[in-house]
Amino acid sequence: MPSPAAPSGPRISAFADRLAHKATPVASTLDGYATTPHAHDCDMLFVPLAGRFDVIDPRGDALQSSPGHFLWFAAGAAHATSAMTLRQTHLAVYVDSEFWDTALRAHGIAKPAQGLRAGSGALNLLSHRLLDMAGTPSAPEPSMAHVAHCGALVMEAARLMANPLVHPDGRGTPGAVIAALLASDIEAELAAPLPLEAFAPRHRLSRRQVERLFRAAYGLSPLEFQQQRRLERARHLLQNTDESVLSVAQQVGWASGAYLTRMLGKAWATTAGELRARRPPA
Repeated sequence: MPSPAAPSGPRISAFADRLAHKATPVASTLDGYATTPHAHDCDMLFVPLAGRFDVIDPRGDALQSSPGHFLWFAAGAAHATSAMTLRQTHLAVYVDSEFWDTALRAHGIAKPAQGLRAGSGALNLLSHRLLDMAGTPSAPEPSMAHVAHCGALVMEAARLMANPLVHPDGRGTPGAVIAALLASDIEAELAAPLPLEAFAPRHRLSRRQVERLFRAAYGLSPLEFQQQRRLERARHLLQNTDESVLSVAQQVGWASGAYLTRMLGKAWATTAGELRARRPPA
């Protein structure tokens, strides 16, 4: 008697019946993470947070992703993922398909292509917040903060769907995305010390690798970029507020007004008084 034919198509992972709040994040830190080809009964966002990944997308293209990227797979689209590094961290967000379509329409996006795209500082921050909350499908009812962060992540990912796809031929390289994430971190906390000591290990890179990638993208070292942004912020404050030179210096991360004065002279051959003299009348 002939044996029954094996079911055709990829195995389907069921999540749609667990989406009480339209989206559910699942974090993974499993060493040696790998999946066989499979699909989901809902849409999925895959956000790498540490390590590098090989991904076979629904077209059969092999992609390499890393922190700073994210992927979208539609319900029923077959894909496979494996970590290229032993240690990895990623966030998978399972999204109700109707909710995802609504998020896309809210940003004026229709029928985007599936695959790998560049992320953003906001997507990275929201992903790490959800990682800290450690949501799983089997967890108790999530808090309102958890639901709000998850919804915000879905909306940010929908906005980023306007970005072009990162193709297998290397366009939109991970190095450029890493550099952009570091630039975003620097600009978000200008008064803080350079965040390289925490940033590099979070992305499974050495400090020297991050500095090299950053210089290739911006033509400056991270420290030079930070000093440039501090100067630009200090000039804005001097021209638009009545804050003292010392207060402005401290707001951008410098301990003394004398140092700010030296930096203004070195960069633009000007002084705080001259900048304020050029301020337009209120």
